[in-house]
Amino acid sequence: MAAADVPGEGALVLPRHRCAVVKNGGEVQAFDLTCPHLGCTVKATPEGFACPCHGSRFKSNGEVVAGPAPRALRRLEVAESDGVLSIVREEG
Repeated sequence: MAAADVPGEGALVLPRHRCAVVKNGGEVQAFDLTCPHLGCTVKATPEGFACPCHGSRFKSNGEVVAGPAPRALRRLEVAESDGVLSIVREEG
């Protein structure tokens, strides 16, 4: 994806890959959208992310705002080359 596709506010959600890309303080970050509580797919909201299953809420930087999620969303590595972003997802 092109770096220019990431909005200044909000998230670029890639449902097929179950991840989202956001800009936080000028830094491009990517997050796995799997809720660390029970594995539901979280949704992007104006405030960050929310789990539709059990109500966990997360800031746009992946930090937990409200549980029952026990930890933050998993951050994924983002690489940029010539204006093109690549997300590195380690399986396991």
